[in-house]
Amino acid sequence: MWGALLSVLRKRLMSVAGVAAAASAAAVFAAGPAAAQVFDVNTRASGSYLAFAGSMNFQSVGEHISTCDNSSDGAGVIGYWKVGSGGTVHPLYAGGGRGTCERVNASAGESSYVYLKVCIRNNGNVIEGTCSAWDSFPAGA
Repeated sequence: MWGALLSVLRKRLMSVAGVAAAASAAAVFAAGPAAAQVFDVNTRASGSYLAFAGSMNFQSVGEHISTCDNSSDGAGVIGYWKVGSGGTVHPLYAGGGRGTCERVNASAGESSYVYLKVCIRNNGNVIEGTCSAWDSFPAGA
C-alpha cells in the first residue's frame, strides 16, 4: 500500500516539476523586444556656455530623438538630425528652459545610420562654438 502511494506521489511531484521547468524555459527563451540602445551628443563649452548645457539623444528601438536643455543659462538648444550622411537635415529646438526636451520619432531602416548634431541657440542665433560634431549611430542597434 505504501509503495503504491509513494509511486503516485512521486509521479505527481515529477509532473509539477516538469511543468515548472517548461514554464521557466519558455520564459527564458521567449523572444522579447530588442533592447534599445541610447546614443548621446552634447554641446561643448564656449564663452559663458558650459559643456553639456544641451544634449541630443537617439533611442535605437522606435527611433526616438530628443533635444534637451540642461542649463539655466537663458538660451535654448537646437539639435539637428538626419537619416544617412546625405539625408535631409531636420531641426529640433528645445527652448522651454532647463530640464525641458522636445521629441520626435524618426523613420530609419534597420541598416541605416542616424546622424545627430547639437548646439546652443540664443535669441535665434546658433552659438557655433558650442556645437557638437556630427555623430552617427546605427538605427538597428
